[in-house]
Amino acid sequence: MDRPSRREALALLYERHYAELVRLGFALTGDWALAEDLAQEAFVRVWRSWGNIRDPRSAPAYLRTSVVNLARRSLRRSLLERRAWRWRGAGDLRSADPGDTVDLLRALACLPARKRACVVSRFYLDLSEADTAAALGVSVGTVKSQTAKAVGRLERLLAEPGTIPVPRPGHDHGGA
Repeated sequence: MDRPSRREALALLYERHYAELVRLGFALTGDWALAEDLAQEAFVRVWRSWGNIRDPRSAPAYLRTSVVNLARRSLRRSLLERRAWRWRGAGDLRSADPGDTVDLLRALACLPARKRACVVSRFYLDLSEADTAAALGVSVGTVKSQTAKAVGRLERLLAEPGTIPVPRPGHDHGGA
């Protein structure tokens, strides 16, 4: 008997396992729309990795593992986003001076992504250097150096309010 094509095998997997994966995603996140997105992304990943799956019977386990990992990543990202908007020791963004808040957000947007992530993690989230390193997947030394460089750049940018360039969305600004 011939082995089904990738398209046929995935169509069969989808038919048999999609609802189960959505229920798994919902159980992990409590959000039906997100659960559907996670299940769909899991199928995309299986499609891309099909050549690496030696035994097609292991595909359902691969799909379930993908949903679990995607849900974990989504929940972690959601938690970090919620924490990022809580000011630690500086009050709430809504109660801060709007001009200062705009300048700070513009200055942060001028930083390269890694430096910005270090500063936000350390000072907005109040994470330790070790926790920041773990969250960003870098060494503690990298967190220390990137944070120090970022703080120096922010100090220079904020020294003269009104001179901060307005960053364009999707572009990384700032230097080293």
